[in-house]
Amino acid sequence: MMGTLPYAMAISGTAPSALTMILGLIVFVGGLALLTQLIRYIAERRAATRPSVHLEPPNASWRSRVHPGQICWASLQFTDRPGWKDRPCLVIRTHEQGVEVLKITSKNKSHRYECIQIPTRSWDKRAQEDSWLDLGESYFIWDQAVRRVAGSCDAATWHQVMRRHRTGYVYIANSTDGK
Repeated sequence: MMGTLPYAMAISGTAPSALTMILGLIVFVGGLALLTQLIRYIAERRAATRPSVHLEPPNASWRSRVHPGQICWASLQFTDRPGWKDRPCLVIRTHEQGVEVLKITSKNKSHRYECIQIPTRSWDKRAQEDSWLDLGESYFIWDQAVRRVAGSCDAATWHQVMRRHRTGYVYIANSTDGK
């Protein structure tokens, strides 16, 4: 008889009854179902209070702000040294108190995979050549850093931007005032 029982049961000398095994299985499955419901509840609560990206602003007050697709001049911090620089940038997401932008530079970046050429003359009359838009990393800036709106991005460039980045207005969906 010892040879037919699993090792753990053979040591203890007793085998669990079928009823004990069934009850244990029920408790295990019930606990697993309860844990699953708890995880789902927590995820739903977090999603309800987490901002997400939307195609339209939450209310009319946002329409007067800089919006996705606009090119603006803004004060951006240098990434490699201390200090700030006024530079053109493309707004990809508008938040409650700031925007996310992509940097635009006049320096030729054709050798970089994440940079694309962007027509410049429609928003910068002094431009002699097209500029370069860095699609790699976006930067959050506060509304106060935006100096002025220069114009809008052309459709072909904006299409390429939308393929790489989620664009739109960032707010909590169930909020009526955009906060």
